[in-house]
Amino acid sequence: MHIDELKTFLTVVEEKNFTKASEVLSLSQPTVSVHIKNLEKEFLAPLFQRTTKSLMLTREGEVFLDHARQLMSTYNRMKEAVYTMHEEVSGTIHIGASFTIGEYVLPELMARMQEEYEEIHFEVTIANTEEIIQLVRALKVDIGLVEGHSGAADITLTPFQADRLGVVKNTSTPFYPVTLEALQDQKWVVREKGSGTRESFDYVMNVNGIRVRSLLVISSTQGVKEAVKNGLGLSLLSEAAISEEQKHNTLELLSIEGIDASRFFSYVLPKRAARTKNVQFVIRSLTEN
Repeated sequence: MHIDELKTFLTVVEEKNFTKASEVLSLSQPTVSVHIKNLEKEFLAPLFQRTTKSLMLTREGEVFLDHARQLMSTYNRMKEAVYTMHEEVSGTIHIGASFTIGEYVLPELMARMQEEYEEIHFEVTIANTEEIIQLVRALKVDIGLVEGHSGAADITLTPFQADRLGVVKNTSTPFYPVTLEALQDQKWVVREKGSGTRESFDYVMNVNGIRVRSLLVISSTQGVKEAVKNGLGLSLLSEAAISEEQKHNTLELLSIEGIDASRFFSYVLPKRAARTKNVQFVIRSLTEN
């Protein structure tokens, strides 16, 4: 078994299509097919069930997938260990970040990290908290940065920075009085289920018994902000996400007594994964912030 064949198998699983996998890998489709056939011949088992409309893993393929991901993770760590001499941080760091962190916290962090190690590279995936945790569990990113919680037993969440959320409105629509009672029966613009910000919104509404008149769900923080600017409702957003809008007076943060929306940003790692030098560097940069 060659490592290229293992990469091909994992890419076919991810893309669910031989043609798309060949495009991602910059290989011809016949080459992709040969890689899969070689694996099936070596392990004496079909790995995929093919039909004209779908491509699914067989039972043997499911077992192979679990071990293939572990082998690829081991290979990447081995490659990093060989290439990284004298305890130097180098290569590419794959970071998964939830939207608020990825869009408003991570850029400054990466700039500081590159000041220390100019040759470091980053690949960043931004998605909601639930999706980032799944990427960490599948070993598709080196470290995850999230706003929410998880009950998964095979990961660890470690807080690294406090965050506060506040009720946000546009600056052209009056809102008076600024009280908890005034939040009853309002229109709200919120993130989707699985988002850490949505988790905080649901918690605040439930704890304070706030009735919601209507919800507009948008799967990006920037989209939520634009909707609020255009008067489509209030929102509950991280103060980190609206600092520029406050400077330019396009969004207003309401100070409402009784609303406790504090939380922590956390980094996520697989429970049993070794901490590479690159991951240790990210953690040090986070905790020194």
